[in-house]
Amino acid sequence: MKRIPIALAALAMLSACQKSQPEQNEAAPNLAPPASNAVIPSVTPGELPPADANLRFVGVWAAEKDLCGEGAWRFTERGLGTAGEVSCDFNRINPVPEGYDIAAMCRAEGDEVRNTLRLRFAESAKTMMVEADRILQPVGLVYCGPHTG
Repeated sequence: MKRIPIALAALAMLSACQKSQPEQNEAAPNLAPPASNAVIPSVTPGELPPADANLRFVGVWAAEKDLCGEGAWRFTERGLGTAGEVSCDFNRINPVPEGYDIAAMCRAEGDEVRNTLRLRFAESAKTMMVEADRILQPVGLVYCGPHTG
């Protein structure tokens, strides 16, 4: 049993070492401070990650549980990739009541635009609502599980 916390700590340290450094002309993302429990505890698909989780949006999400495989959206602490042709790199993450406002550079069908993503957690509906200024249509997503690379 003592091996699990050591393995989780080693994994967290390894992932921190593998993060790329921002280029000189690029501002570093304003990420939320790391939590003492950086790994989100096991959450049943369809349930929301805990409200006190650091960067609660990180993981695999879909419009419905049946789309968790092929139709999933993958959120990392640095960006987003949808099941379609949309991907975003996060520039600044601002925690706000009920979620996050994220300044991002998004790409879809060859176009690249600055965007503001608004992520809000609807506790009673067990969904994360995603709205954006451009490219993405508003959508409610259910949590499928942690991001596995």
